[in-house]
Amino acid sequence: MESGARVRLNTFNGSSIAPPDCKGPENYWLLIGHVGTIVSFNAELNRYLVQFEKSVHVFGLHCHNPEPNSLYILGKDLVLIEGESNA
Repeated sequence: MESGARVRLNTFNGSSIAPPDCKGPENYWLLIGHVGTIVSFNAELNRYLVQFEKSVHVFGLHCHNPEPNSLYILGKDLVLIEGESNA
């Protein structure tokens, strides 16, 4: 996947369900089904920086990344939206 590709979050950390002890500000599973755009790939983390269309703060989630509404996501958790790109 390349920068500018539009993706949908299918799972988070390989799971579609948050663990029972997951705290609210860390429940990134709430973003499953939401669409974003790949900003970059971080080889050190082996994750894509995805900027979501919907504000992650609306869900009360922590977000401390360089781009607003962006999270580092594993590639296996993302589904490419074919034929769409912002690049």
